[in-house]
Amino acid sequence: MVDGNDPCTPVTPPQPPSPPPSMSDASLEKELRLLREENARLRSQLSHHQQQEQEQHQQQLNSSSRTAAVSPSAPTTQNPATQDIPQGSSFVSQLDSDQIQRYSRQLLLQGGFGVEGQLKLAKSSVLVVGAGGIGSTVILYLAACGVGEMSIVDFDCVDVSNLHRQVIHQNDDVGVNKAESACRAIRNLNPLVQCRAITSPLTYENAHDLVSRHTCVVDASDNPQTRYLVNDACVLANRPLVSGSAIGTEGQLTVYNHNGGPCYRCLYPKPSKAEGAKSCSDNGVLGTVPGTIGMLQATETIKLITGTGRTMHDRLLMYDSMECSFMSFKKPPRKSACAVCGDQPTIRSMTDSFEVSQVARGFSCEYVPIPLAEELQISCEEYAKVRDAQSPHVLLDVRVSEQFNLCTIPGAKNVPLANLDSDLLDSILEGEMQNMNSNHDDDDDDDHNDNDDGVTQSIPVFCLCRRGIFSATATQLLNDAKAKHPQMGPIKNIKGGLDAWRQRVDPDFPQY
Repeated sequence: MVDGNDPCTPVTPPQPPSPPPSMSDASLEKELRLLREENARLRSQLSHHQQQEQEQHQQQLNSSSRTAAVSPSAPTTQNPATQDIPQGSSFVSQLDSDQIQRYSRQLLLQGGFGVEGQLKLAKSSVLVVGAGGIGSTVILYLAACGVGEMSIVDFDCVDVSNLHRQVIHQNDDVGVNKAESACRAIRNLNPLVQCRAITSPLTYENAHDLVSRHTCVVDASDNPQTRYLVNDACVLANRPLVSGSAIGTEGQLTVYNHNGGPCYRCLYPKPSKAEGAKSCSDNGVLGTVPGTIGMLQATETIKLITGTGRTMHDRLLMYDSMECSFMSFKKPPRKSACAVCGDQPTIRSMTDSFEVSQVARGFSCEYVPIPLAEELQISCEEYAKVRDAQSPHVLLDVRVSEQFNLCTIPGAKNVPLANLDSDLLDSILEGEMQNMNSNHDDDDDDDHNDNDDGVTQSIPVFCLCRRGIFSATATQLLNDAKAKHPQMGPIKNIKGGLDAWRQRVDPDFPQY
């Protein structure tokens, strides 16, 4: 029988009973998948080492040429840098006239950049994960500076709400895939750059292959699960990772898996659902902040490729736009116990990476409302009928005040979910009853306030938020407290929230 831990073990009689076919097939399939991933990883490492040897050999040739040029006794030989110059050319250079003119300002830089740095850029390939707010400026500046090839990964499409910060996209690009829109912008900016749009998400199935094909990787994603996958693929493929993030008015930048520095898992070893829970769509972002972080990421990428300057591999940069302050912190060293880059790693394939990272919030992870009984929910269409009938009720908007001030349904009362308290709702209900009483005759007052037995009547409460998610939580909280608050009538969550209201009831209601 073939040993599950060693597929090369010879078959020796007598054979013990075979396991069930389904278990054996699954085991062999998993083993085959792991071997393929390991083979790809080793091939990537071999390619990387061969490239390093070629670069070292070229540097030795260049050094020998320079020595020969200054030695008075050295014989006159053709400079390797000019060997590919076509016969009859009016100038001698490793760059053509278009490159010299386009990149002239950075070619004039001292400190090791110049022609040598430009040639390294032209031979490099960069993978950019995300063409949003951060990715926009990363992509534009890397293209403008002359990176040879770029692959851009983004499955999302351009939305009007993106344009205040995602400056690579134009108004005419709304509805177009972001990776394709970014490649079109690159071609318009610098036709010398080769660009490839990848319109499918980066997953554990394609991450290693994509990463291993490129010189350097830029993480401009917006969720922790992707960050873990990109990090692990970079470690397994031995590629440096330039990482940036931005939310609100702040951003941060660093470089992982380079020059002996730590990787992302060294700093954040255990993925969690709470980590990275904030998003720009819910918490907002100042448009210039991701742009600033993106420019810094582009600079770090250029430094990595050209070998100039000091990279952020051992530091973490924090940017506060409101204070216009940059704070640099020394990162802890690489952890020997790290699951992926440690001395005895437990993550040896992208399948391993996915299994331990899927708890983190991913690109397709939407907030899911808590399950509610059907009697605690109402559709937007049904609630619209309640409004048309002018039936007494309270519309409780549980969004934060910043979102409430953007737009809401007329008559809504704003109590953010974090501040929601049944006693506070009692005061709202009391005020609503007083309004009702002031609009009816004395005879009708009794019908709305007390019945014949002196029992206090109640008022229905409809909970509302942007997508019907946080309002579901509010509905459950209020329904649980209902027994102690007789003024509360039926508590219902408006399913789908304001997004559904705009789609099904009022198409003129703003989208944000």
